[in-house]
Amino acid sequence: MDIQRKIDDNKGRFFIEKDGRQIAELDFKIEDNILDAYHTGVRPELEGQGIAGRLFNEMVDYAREKGYKVNPSCPYILAKFRKSPDEYRDLWSS
Repeated sequence: MDIQRKIDDNKGRFFIEKDGRQIAELDFKIEDNILDAYHTGVRPELEGQGIAGRLFNEMVDYAREKGYKVNPSCPYILAKFRKSPDEYRDLWSS
């Protein structure tokens, strides 16, 4: 399951499709060099398989590559940042 990316007009999504159906997504918007990660979702039957974590890692890599700070407004993203604040200090927009 490959992670795909779609960005239009400063709004974007990392997502995974399986059998032509979207099974997971991480939605964000970018404004003033801040990536606001506001939603992460995985189909209920696929939860607990690390799919959200893969999307999170893709978002982190992308933000670092582009030099963005991250506003973790999604509860899942915020929890990941709070769990390892030193690891994401360079990204975390306060």
